[in-house]
Amino acid sequence: MGFFKDFKDDLSQAVNELLPEEVLESDKEGNTSEEKDNVQKVEGEESVETTESEALADTSTESEETTEEDNVDKELLEALLTNETDALEEEKSQEIAVALGEEEIEDQGTANADEITVIAKSTVLSGNLSTDGSLEVIGTIKGDIDCKGKLSVIGKVNGNCSAAEVYIGAKRFEGAISSEGNVRIGLGTVIIGDVLGTQCYIAGAVKGDVDINGPVVIDSSAVIKGNIKAASIQINNGAVIDGFCSLTYASVNIDNIFE
Repeated sequence: MGFFKDFKDDLSQAVNELLPEEVLESDKEGNTSEEKDNVQKVEGEESVETTESEALADTSTESEETTEEDNVDKELLEALLTNETDALEEEKSQEIAVALGEEEIEDQGTANADEITVIAKSTVLSGNLSTDGSLEVIGTIKGDIDCKGKLSVIGKVNGNCSAAEVYIGAKRFEGAISSEGNVRIGLGTVIIGDVLGTQCYIAGAVKGDVDINGPVVIDSSAVIKGNIKAASIQINNGAVIDGFCSLTYASVNIDNIFE
């Protein structure tokens, strides 16, 4: 075995001596070219990786720029929307404030009308009385009454009275009655004075003229000594009237009918 090995080494040495140097150099150049190709491949791969990373970096910067622009646009839109909403809220608040102010004024008026002043049974008032609300008289008043609301008289009154609505349930009332609305004279009541209003219901006794710009209902228990002027008159069976009845405020023109 050692003989063959030595023979092989001698043969390869002889072959190397016989071959020209150009072939050996070409082999070396081939090896170096392969190495160069490998190096170029590695460099190419690195360059591809760098270009890809650069492209990714460019896209990331572009996306960042676009997101910044989008954020700016969103901020502008939000600012505009907030300004518009603020303006609308201010307008609404102003309208609400105006409406509330009007409601407060109306509420004050209704509150004044809903306030009720009561003159107790044991109270005696000498002098004129004025109120913006309603009034209930259970005691005694010696003087005139000016009431913006409803007036209810159950006690004694000696004087003229004016109110939005009037109810007289006292046994005796001496003075004129003036109402912007309804006048009611209860059963068993005696009125000494004139009665003016827009509607009237009489169940008691009246000594004076009755001037009503609307309908008048005279119940069967009523006794009237005086003239009656109204738009319409309903007289129930049993009523007693000593005076003239005239439909002065009726919508019918009587003179034209008889011409």
